[in-house]
Amino acid sequence: MLTNSQRFEELDSFRGLAALAVVLYHFTLRYEHVYHHNEIPFFSLPYGDYGVQFFFMISGFVIFMTLEKCTSSRDFLVSRFCRLFPAYWVAVLITFSVGYFAPLPNQELTMTQLLVNLSMLQAFFYIPSVDGVYWSLAFELSFYFVMLMIFLSRQLHAMEYLIIVWLSAMLANFLLPYTGFEIPWRLQLLGVLKYTNAFMAGIVFYQIYHHGFSVLRVATLIACLVLELICVSITSFIFFTAFFALFLLAIRGQLTLLKHPALLYMGAISYTLYLTHQMLGFKVIHLLEAQGMAPDLAILIAVICSILLASVLTRYVERPGGRFFKKLLQSPIKPVAAR
Repeated sequence: MLTNSQRFEELDSFRGLAALAVVLYHFTLRYEHVYHHNEIPFFSLPYGDYGVQFFFMISGFVIFMTLEKCTSSRDFLVSRFCRLFPAYWVAVLITFSVGYFAPLPNQELTMTQLLVNLSMLQAFFYIPSVDGVYWSLAFELSFYFVMLMIFLSRQLHAMEYLIIVWLSAMLANFLLPYTGFEIPWRLQLLGVLKYTNAFMAGIVFYQIYHHGFSVLRVATLIACLVLELICVSITSFIFFTAFFALFLLAIRGQLTLLKHPALLYMGAISYTLYLTHQMLGFKVIHLLEAQGMAPDLAILIAVICSILLASVLTRYVERPGGRFFKKLLQSPIKPVAAR
């Protein structure tokens, strides 16, 4: 059982490792696909993009934990807004400024994109993201929305059974196109009918962490794995299995090495690192390789620059911005005195 004074620190390290995996994938394989390195890098991380699904599992764990502790929907909305938006707004503005005034080849940004992106709802309006990595935020927001509806309907206690319904909906969404019918994309997104099993697995791991194993919880985790094999690929199934193993080892207290300060620090800056690394890092790599620098060295410099920028944004934007808006939004509205 977890007490109020305890913190599952391994989650922070998981975030940091997932973010770093995504960064390395983008700077090696993704950059090669889009712009081409001036020569093939010695190092690459071909499956680092699976770090996003690891993020989704972590979100399932954290969001269910947050809702169990919340006393009102306002508490949840304020906490999520303050966690996501201050850093996101600054990341969008920085990325847009670089992409607009010093664009990469074939990169074209518009003011309409900027304005819609600031809402974080661009995917629902089919507006391209200022940075491609923002695609995952649409699934995060949709997951928050559905979980908030469950909280408001006072059904969190029935979550184990709602998970079964949600996983069944994911399978139905995968099978329906074979019948000639397809659920509209916005409904798939709003209902989190893709990556469902990642979020649900995170919730189950939270339940196991707090309340122990049960036949239903183990069966649900197996169902999540089977769905990954059916709906995605054998490769994704293998990575899902590895992520499950990491969660189970952490729950059993067998991953204390993840409490290393360097990993915890990477976890602390993981959100701003994820938001800002791709297009800005691509710009650094493009400029350095244009000067004849070896791609591996250019990638290393881009990684260092990304971590430094994320550190600055975490310290001077994400944390103080979150505190400012939390104080602002949690302050009671004072009635205007009559004159």
